[in-house]
Amino acid sequence: MDRRTAFAQFLGLAETMLREIDSAAVFLPGHGEDESPEDDEVRRERLYDYIHQWETELQAALGEVELLATPSVVDLADRVSTALIEVTAPVELRSQFNDYYPMWFQTRDLVEVLRNAMRTELGLEPMSVDERLAERRASDYPWLEDRPPRDTYVRRQPRLGD
Repeated sequence: MDRRTAFAQFLGLAETMLREIDSAAVFLPGHGEDESPEDDEVRRERLYDYIHQWETELQAALGEVELLATPSVVDLADRVSTALIEVTAPVELRSQFNDYYPMWFQTRDLVEVLRNAMRTELGLEPMSVDERLAERRASDYPWLEDRPPRDTYVRRQPRLGD
């Protein structure tokens, strides 16, 4: 139970932090554009909050994983932690957005590798990222095939005066 809780907390923080660094990176210039002073201020504030969260929350969660996990999972968790700070470099340096996003996707992939290693350590089957993405791309996602279609929920009311 302790291991599952520690793994879930670490993965949850990693996912949150990926979204948060992306919310700072959207203020990077792209396609040769210049960054506005207002965008720069928002980017810097979000980056500061992100780094603070990395130092306080994620490092504490990493410590718990280090106490409870096998060496291979500890190694991957440490790599994810390092990747989550490395991905800040283009944001800190005010690089172009195109310099940032490949590293973001690389970090995202590393989180998925860690998730599967943690699942395996907990005795669960690994999840295929490709299968999950394919399911989400289906035209009817997230709805289930065996449930009533949307139009059955439309309320039919008699018209007044009829």
